[in-house]
Amino acid sequence: MHLQDIKWLHVEPSTRCNAWCSGCGRNNFGYGLSGVKVTDLPVDKLSDTIAKLPSLETVQLCGVYGDPCAGKLIDKHIDVLAKAGVSVQLQTNGSLRTKKWWKELPDRLPDLEVWFALDGLEDTHSIYRQGTNWKKVIGNATSFIQAGGKAVWQFIPFKHNEHQIKDCMRMSAKLGFQRFEFIKNARYHKKAFDYRTGEPVKIEPWSGHRKQWERKDGILHKNTLGVENNTVQTKDCMHLALKSLFLSALGRLTPCCYLEKTEHTSVDILSTIKQKNYIPTCLTMCGTCK
Repeated sequence: MHLQDIKWLHVEPSTRCNAWCSGCGRNNFGYGLSGVKVTDLPVDKLSDTIAKLPSLETVQLCGVYGDPCAGKLIDKHIDVLAKAGVSVQLQTNGSLRTKKWWKELPDRLPDLEVWFALDGLEDTHSIYRQGTNWKKVIGNATSFIQAGGKAVWQFIPFKHNEHQIKDCMRMSAKLGFQRFEFIKNARYHKKAFDYRTGEPVKIEPWSGHRKQWERKDGILHKNTLGVENNTVQTKDCMHLALKSLFLSALGRLTPCCYLEKTEHTSVDILSTIKQKNYIPTCLTMCGTCK
């Protein structure tokens, strides 16, 4: 696969974030930064990268260490994407920006889908999603939806919120969300802390975790990139199968976000993975291939 074959580009607009989620690599289990460089993706790097991908169809704005909406250049990034005419998927904790900003977003990016991270109702949402405000997220999402925006309720199931799954699904339909999506995760740490006090926080897996994500007939039935109705053979690299690349906030273009500390220079992505001996990292961090 070569650059001209790429259809999906995962972009990290910024490493800035207002949240302190205990399972995020940006934090030291929810309490203290882990040496992440706080920066924003240069606008010209985004536009130059898109120009090199003639078959590009979709850009996914989703941070590895930050939230796209926390970035200082997000409005300029949006302008670049609008000019490029690609489909856009934005994944965010949803608690940043004003209702006016969210209301105007559908007109700025007509082919946009926003995934709002809502891990429960008001009493459980911030147990994992620390530093965010549930009412603010709901308000922003409502403004976006009422302005004609397409929204997805993104839900990470834990033991502390699994009893609210049906209520959240009903609420998502009532508010006008187009879909309700469970997100695969392994974000359960023995050392998780409240970012304000440093006190331990217990984050435990939900009871349906293993059954929800089992593989059947050699096919991974849940697509972690968010492409609806897509199946990927487990013998293949998921990102190769989806014809995707990752552009980090540091401006590095790599085969995927798991290899974000590497620099992709070859036009042959599969050769890059093999020649640089990334296979052990792929199996450890991702594991969707054999």
